[in-house]
Amino acid sequence: MMQAAPLVSIITPSFNKGPYIEETILSIRNQTYKNIEHIVIDGGSTDETISILKHYNKDLKWISEPDKGQSDAINKGWKLAKGDIIAYLNADDTYLPDAIETAVNFFEKNPDIYMLYGDGITTDEHGKNQRPFHSGEFSLKDLVFCQDNIFQPSVFLRKEIFDNVGYVDVKLHLAMDFDYWLRVALAYHVGYLPQPLSIAKIYRDAKSSALMHKYAIECEYILDKLFANTHIPPEILQYKDDAYNFVYVKGGLDYIHAKMIKDGIRYLWKAFRMSPGGCIKNMIALIVRYVIRNSIVRE
Repeated sequence: MMQAAPLVSIITPSFNKGPYIEETILSIRNQTYKNIEHIVIDGGSTDETISILKHYNKDLKWISEPDKGQSDAINKGWKLAKGDIIAYLNADDTYLPDAIETAVNFFEKNPDIYMLYGDGITTDEHGKNQRPFHSGEFSLKDLVFCQDNIFQPSVFLRKEIFDNVGYVDVKLHLAMDFDYWLRVALAYHVGYLPQPLSIAKIYRDAKSSALMHKYAIECEYILDKLFANTHIPPEILQYKDDAYNFVYVKGGLDYIHAKMIKDGIRYLWKAFRMSPGGCIKNMIALIVRYVIRNSIVRE
């Protein structure tokens, strides 16, 4: 008897993403892999989102009601999901046509891997100015330092993860991704596939771009949770001071970039008091990285 194809559940958290959500829906509807459950959790949109969802009633399940933000919406969807493999795709992102088939094949060939991520493509809000995003090999240290190089729309998870790791932290609204990846990586093997699986729109009105300076608050909270764990492995514990210093410096520079000078200086002072040398080293490294990244974008 042939084994049934695994069911894949895709959750789309949504709020007033009417200009983009149809493209997201179609990218799932048109996948080469067909055993898919698509669930949209809408936070009570007041734009054209609901009429679009009604139009695609046969292709997806959806609810629209007030929620506590994106993390809450993801959790609602995951609790409803019946799939063997689960992911979430924001309402302004899309999958490449063979993304889900590729993920299913990877999990079938790698039974010890419980979280898979791939590369991706970034565009502007109009889907133009495409640029490749190379996630790179997995690094637990990077996650501890709140450096998330994992391309979120290209992440797929086995449902068994939730029995142990639980759900997304609803206190987090920006850094919930790498908080969750970190929690998963401490318990399971993570796999990387150097192949683009999705496209993410990066634009000024996007939440992650508009509120970048507030990541420091959430990263500090994530580190507090991590290092309060009495069972944390020694190889992770050794990064404690360096991780806090890096987060404070990056937070300080992000606040200054957002013209919130007092908050920026406050974070930089926290880093300097911890370790003057570490503070200066991290500032130089982050400024150099910023200059290189922007020079590449301008080319």
